[in-house]
Amino acid sequence: MDSPEIRELSTMLGIKARVEASDGRVFTGVFMCIDKYKNVILSGAEEFSTGTDEDTGAARDERRYVGMIMVPGAHLVKIGIESFS
Repeated sequence: MDSPEIRELSTMLGIKARVEASDGRVFTGVFMCIDKYKNVILSGAEEFSTGTDEDTGAARDERRYVGMIMVPGAHLVKIGIESFS
């Protein structure tokens, strides 16, 4: 018998999620699974990070496609639903 938390997580499978990592990066992708160590797997993920331009020193946002990823539970800061569609 599954706990209420497990049932709630299983309703989120296949939904676009947003995961924040401890190093400041943010990932968005389709929530595929989570294990007992809170490792999260996203499919079709994109990584968003902020950095500084080497020439000007100005802040800039970077975005790149990373595909299927696993964010280790030790580095998981926050997870949320991006959209239900």
